[in-house]
Amino acid sequence: MKFSAKIMPMIDLVFKNYTSQKFPKEKFFQEILDTGTKELKLKNKKIEIGLSLVGEAKIKELNKKYRGKNKVTDVLSFPLDEARLKKYDILPLGDIFICLPFAVKEAKRQSISLEKELAWLTVHGFLHLFGYDHEKSKTAAKNMLSIESRILAKIPVLKKIT
Repeated sequence: MKFSAKIMPMIDLVFKNYTSQKFPKEKFFQEILDTGTKELKLKNKKIEIGLSLVGEAKIKELNKKYRGKNKVTDVLSFPLDEARLKKYDILPLGDIFICLPFAVKEAKRQSISLEKELAWLTVHGFLHLFGYDHEKSKTAAKNMLSIESRILAKIPVLKKIT
């Protein structure tokens, strides 16, 4: 399949869905991440990201192992050291894990679509891969929220959802 320059993915996305739910598909996340890449002005970089949809047991296991928090959470990001692939002009950002059951519950609680919740979690995790951290300070949180809002406002698939 050939892509025109306009629609060619800017991110090499490794997508895995470890849940029984068939939606959303890789294309949904690709569009969100491509929008984030444009907003962060990374159009000319070769970027690699892993994105996995997991269940509550797996996200809890990861949260406990890597953050010392023995509880289910919505999204976890694990940035990689970009120096390893720099010689190939590739920016390996890392991995994002989204707990799909948590997202489903949160979307219902907020009375929003699952797509909107997943888009926010994806953008949130994506920004963490770049070092943005809302837990550092109120200023850092405000800055991250501002960038999240800008990216979310530009995601084409969300414009189709009423």
